[in-house]
Amino acid sequence: MTTDETPEAGKTAAQGATWSASRVLDILEFLNRRSSPAPASIIASSCHIPRSSTYGLLNLLRERHFVTYHSAERGWSLGSGVFELSVHAPLFAHGLAVLRAFATVSHGLTERQIAEGAGMSRAAVARILPHLVESDLLRSAPDGTYSLGLELVGLASRVGWVDRLRLIARLHLVRLRDATQETANLIVLDGDHGIYIDQVESPHALRHSGWVGRHIPLTGTATGGAFADRGVAHTVQDAVETGVTSIVCALTSSADPAAVGVTGPNWRIEEFGIARAQGIVEAVARELDQRLHR
Repeated sequence: MTTDETPEAGKTAAQGATWSASRVLDILEFLNRRSSPAPASIIASSCHIPRSSTYGLLNLLRERHFVTYHSAERGWSLGSGVFELSVHAPLFAHGLAVLRAFATVSHGLTERQIAEGAGMSRAAVARILPHLVESDLLRSAPDGTYSLGLELVGLASRVGWVDRLRLIARLHLVRLRDATQETANLIVLDGDHGIYIDQVESPHALRHSGWVGRHIPLTGTATGGAFADRGVAHTVQDAVETGVTSIVCALTSSADPAAVGVTGPNWRIEEFGIARAQGIVEAVARELDQRLHR
């Protein structure tokens, strides 16, 4: 035997649905502001959602392709389903996904193969391909296949120094991470922002990861202070993320503006000793600077 739903029960169910919908929007808006994958714990704290509920919502969104989980970074980002909601001008993320489909091949790809490699629908791929061809980022062949365009060659030549910097700096970042037990970062200037181009993660369970490719403003941040006052470690709390301390020191004589630093929870870096951490960061910056100019 069944009973009719009471008005109070219906009201409670409606409130629960509204809460869930609101939290879903909070998650999507948060990830839209990110330039790199975010761990579930950061999403939960930033959106003020219980961690258990966050995992459930993220898995539901992943089933619909609205978010994607990156196992290497152990973080979440917006998925292709979100981008495909835009039926007009294709978004940058579409083009980036399409170009990444060519990362492991040396031959032309069909539209179907690009869609499979990019994890997108053929309709979304079809919308972005003409824009990439027009920009010479892709080249179309008479047989209906596409290959990388010459514009990418020019772009690659401009970032060759970044590859050299990352290669040389890697050992120094490991040393910095081991000495402080916090995530070590390599940062370069990109206009009026800094961009994280490499990172070695802290061994702690609570750590900051997935920041490679992330842009941060120079105003009010340790990175901005470091590039304005090279060779000296600058420390700022709660600028990039709430509860996070960033300590950064820019190289003094590098022809290409670069800096090294650490990021970690405020309380843990305070326990370690801010002055102590600053000294280690400055020492590693000097070592890297000398290595680059041998």
